[in-house]
Amino acid sequence: MLKQNLESNSECRSELHSEHLCYLVSQGFHLSDEGEFTALTDNPRFECHRCNRIAHSDKNLCVPFDL
Repeated sequence: MLKQNLESNSECRSELHSEHLCYLVSQGFHLSDEGEFTALTDNPRFECHRCNRIAHSDKNLCVPFDL
């Protein structure tokens, strides 16, 4: 079984951190709203330097870079 990193990036100072995948996963969003979470991660274009999560939009990552 793949071990998930359920921690949020406490060092992120973005006002929009509550929209970042690390924060959403730490709050259980991936379980409570699986469809919306899938929409955020479908067709990924960016990866986070900190947590290695992938997302369609760079707005959902703390330290995004292009895939």
